[in-house]
Amino acid sequence: MSAEITESSNRSTLHVAVGLGVFGAAHFVFLALAGRDLGPAGTAPVSVAWTLLNAIGIGLFQPVEQEIARRLSAARADGAASGQVTRIVRYVGLAILTVVALALVGYRWLADGPLASGSMVLVVVLGLGAQAFAYYARGILAGTGQFRRYGAQLAVDGGLRIFLSLALFVTGASSQVAYATILVIAPLVATLITVRPTTLMRPLRARPLPDATESPLGGLVAAALSSQLLANMGPIAMAVLAGASQQDLSGRFIAAVTIARIPLFLFTPVQVVVLPALAAIVVRHDWPAYRTTMRKTLLISAALASVGTLGVAVLGPWALSVAYGPAFTIGTSTLVLIAVSGGLFMLAQAYAQSLIAHHRERLIAIGWGIGLVIACATLAVDIELSLRVALALCTGTGAALVTLLLGERKIVRMWRDESQVPPQN
Repeated sequence: MSAEITESSNRSTLHVAVGLGVFGAAHFVFLALAGRDLGPAGTAPVSVAWTLLNAIGIGLFQPVEQEIARRLSAARADGAASGQVTRIVRYVGLAILTVVALALVGYRWLADGPLASGSMVLVVVLGLGAQAFAYYARGILAGTGQFRRYGAQLAVDGGLRIFLSLALFVTGASSQVAYATILVIAPLVATLITVRPTTLMRPLRARPLPDATESPLGGLVAAALSSQLLANMGPIAMAVLAGASQQDLSGRFIAAVTIARIPLFLFTPVQVVVLPALAAIVVRHDWPAYRTTMRKTLLISAALASVGTLGVAVLGPWALSVAYGPAFTIGTSTLVLIAVSGGLFMLAQAYAQSLIAHHRERLIAIGWGIGLVIACATLAVDIELSLRVALALCTGTGAALVTLLLGERKIVRMWRDESQVPPQN
């Protein structure tokens, strides 16, 4: 039985890894083709739309996937046919309405500034709705153990992004809105193709479990949203601070971020594995296992950060030109600072995973929030714009790392002392 469980777990991991690989590659292909087709200035609004969907969409809706998966997994373990997720769906509806309201309030500024047109504002709002639908479906698939379909949804989403962007590039029938619309179509169609309607509806009809606990969604959302805003603030800051004559600089900076932060994509599978392991260790009060797991995670993070930064310092400008075209140039010092900020972010995420395992989501949100404040303060430094934004990414992620590290040490010290108290007879 143990061998069967292990084999099933390995197959599930493989399905998700393949889907994640296609999905991750699609981001680079999409942005590279849009960059080559539209040029540095023309691609800037598309890249900003992509950044906003990553920052806001992941922050608002990835916790939906996590909480639905948790509830459905608990229901399966309890012998129930399904868990009840109506309250989570209400949150999704409220979040989308809030996004629409904010888009209406800031419509003129967004249309005249970072997104360059009203059509792009509409595309971003629709894209967030499509992301919400996709994350809802992934939560159901993960919670019910349908990892083959989970991986398929990611793969189809990524495949559609690659195919559609290639079609636009080859036919020449391209525009900013056309490229951005791919970000709406891909997650929506991928979800409809790979997930049965009955699968999507079943949790909505289920009765709550008698011992169902209240969802910690607020803390999860605050932590996820603040981390994604910090991770993606560079492109957003560039789009806001760059004047009309600097739109090409904004496009080149966003392209540089995708190259310099490749190690962050490689770190994603580490996060997927580490969090469940730490959660189980915390429940068991196994201090030696916790120490070993964190040490390995931090070593992997530091290795990825070091190799990535060195690679960017040596090959960054060449890789940027090969991927996006010779018009996409930026200073090596800026590239290196972006890479350093990515390394600091990985280390901060390692400590954040530990705090999630200890159910300290609010502390995580505080850590990322402090990082955002420090990063915004750094934007006041009077140096060249791209270098200033890259420096802000470093100071912000560095401040978040220190805060999360100190918080993790305090929480773990208390947990370790509790775990070493002998049981009372």
